[in-house]
Amino acid sequence: MLEIDRVFATRSVAIDASKSDDASVPVAAFDSSTSRYAFELPDAQGRIFSLDSRRSTGPTIVIFFRGHWCPYCRRYLSKVQAHLPRLRQVCDVTVVAISNEPAHTSAALAKELELTFPILCDATGATVDQFGVRNGFRAAASLVHPSIFIFDDQLRLQFMSIDRNYKARTTMRTLLKELEAIATTPVAR
Repeated sequence: MLEIDRVFATRSVAIDASKSDDASVPVAAFDSSTSRYAFELPDAQGRIFSLDSRRSTGPTIVIFFRGHWCPYCRRYLSKVQAHLPRLRQVCDVTVVAISNEPAHTSAALAKELELTFPILCDATGATVDQFGVRNGFRAAASLVHPSIFIFDDQLRLQFMSIDRNYKARTTMRTLLKELEAIATTPVAR
């Protein structure tokens, strides 16, 4: 059974079965089963990334972003890239970003921002819907809420942040703290 460790105003939660002090959020709303979040998507070069292929290889951070045109997204992706060495000092983490933009747009963005982590293309929006991060406004049906999901090496969801405010993002401090918690938690297999 999942228990909520923290709930932020933007519907961010960290999932930790060892602690719980907030019963106000329905626990069933946050499904950490590995099949719930399984996906395969192409990157900008057409290579297929499978979340399942990351099992037993270290934590994975999945970032959903609005698009190449979003200045907040661009800044955040650049910040993640700048902090990637620090993130990897904590543990052998894989970072992927997902948008619904065409591969050539993602490739141009990755080149322009000098990103070393893959940008995956969710052209159909199926993965966006699977993770529940689609913006519900009719005029913005193809937009996502900026979101972060962190999975441990057994692909159990350990942290998620779905920011309803398009200007808000999970801080690098929070990412580091969550990775440190994963790195120091004994693994039950």
